[in-house]
Amino acid sequence: MPKVKYGYYQEKKNKLLDIALQICNHKPVYDVKMSDIVSQSGMSQGGVYKYFSDIDEVFAALINRANAQKNYIEQINALVESKDSPETILLNLFSFSELYFSDMLISYNKILFELGTFFAHDTKRRDKITKNVESITVFEYLTQKMYVLLFEQTESGYFTPIIPLKEVVAFIIAAFDGIIRDVTLTKCYLPATEKPPLIVFDEKQLIKSLYISTLTLLGKQCPT
Repeated sequence: MPKVKYGYYQEKKNKLLDIALQICNHKPVYDVKMSDIVSQSGMSQGGVYKYFSDIDEVFAALINRANAQKNYIEQINALVESKDSPETILLNLFSFSELYFSDMLISYNKILFELGTFFAHDTKRRDKITKNVESITVFEYLTQKMYVLLFEQTESGYFTPIIPLKEVVAFIIAAFDGIIRDVTLTKCYLPATEKPPLIVFDEKQLIKSLYISTLTLLGKQCPT
């Protein structure tokens, strides 16, 4: 039997991930099965299982692909390593988070949101999937870099937080989680026929408000 070239193998694998992504955007993650991918792909069951051993391996591959898209990690590093003022670096990191979130909202956000909920209820499945995840998520990396920036600039006296720095960082992480949850719920789950909510969760405005609040907690005024 002739060997399959690596490029061909990766192409077929990515096509299966595209199909899995489409399925996950129309079905709850907990209800997605390998048989769905087999049915949509037009391949035999054995053909699909040649690329993925089970649905958890598919989920891990989707997470890895989401993390690797558009060199997000490199973009964060470039922002942190710039010669801009700490406020500008922080603003750029928040702006990056808004652009990243908008990108993910139209592709992976529903899946990542549901997987997070899924993980909370099934730790064995979580451990099985995450052991095949190749890197930390972009938001985890982003918050780590933010913490290092805030810690260093607080140590130098540039920032003078009005509450303990760990509480500032906890506030940022909790706010990010809330923004992701509420915007995803509103934009991915609200039926088109349903009356729009009284309060609209707009990620751009929410991130801007979070930046202003963070600067205040750091003892700085937001530039006009």
